[in-house]
Amino acid sequence: MPQFNELDFTVDKFRRLCSSMTDKYTFLKMAEYVAAGDKLPDNFVLMRHDVDVSAKNALKIARIEEEFGICSTYYFRTTKKTFVPEIIQDIEKMGHEIGYHYETLSKTNGDYEKAIKLFENEVHKFRKICNLKTISMHGAVLSKYDSRDLWKYYDFRDFGLIGEAYLSVAKNLNYFTDTGRGWNSKNNLRDFIPGKTEHAFVETTDNLIELIESSQISNFYITLHPNRWKSTVFDWSLWWLQELALNSGKRVLIAVRR
Repeated sequence: MPQFNELDFTVDKFRRLCSSMTDKYTFLKMAEYVAAGDKLPDNFVLMRHDVDVSAKNALKIARIEEEFGICSTYYFRTTKKTFVPEIIQDIEKMGHEIGYHYETLSKTNGDYEKAIKLFENEVHKFRKICNLKTISMHGAVLSKYDSRDLWKYYDFRDFGLIGEAYLSVAKNLNYFTDTGRGWNSKNNLRDFIPGKTEHAFVETTDNLIELIESSQISNFYITLHPNRWKSTVFDWSLWWLQELALNSGKRVLIAVRR
């Protein structure tokens, strides 16, 4: 069995990823990226974190980024373990952007009227504790509904928001996500930029670091999930088993939904 320092998706590996980017690229938060329009830096990283499981995990990752002088965007769901006002405010104080990880169309089983009302209520919930400018869809695995479809009938800008993490980005961004126990894994139901074909691919974090250090491409849009980056062998092994089961289920869903 590999040594722990040889495993992927560890906190140490995340530190190495951060270190590889700090001297070569400008870091942008999502609201900064959207507001910049076509006046973007020549070389930049747009990094976001989808906080699906635990706010505590997000806080650990945010502190590591703070050590490296990195500011990124953290999208929180409104579940009990993720929507923790004290932690959200602590992360915002570090200079990170806070966003809303919405899933209202999934929560309401496709009822658009209920979904938009719930969306408005949850936006208000965030604004009671932090600044809120951008949102990101949560791809609820067991739901057949994609909450991004809400914007076919409504406009998120009507709620004082300036961007959506999938819909407000240009097609020339190079998108990398850790969804599915790998980078740009096939075990990925919805975590992609609609209508975009990716041209840069990596399988491991080491591959991603090598690509960053090579300076072959000028921008990176990187999505991470704080719960996937582990600091002990036990936690990593438990996560690996959970992901193995989850990905098996995803493959079934992908086949059924085709």
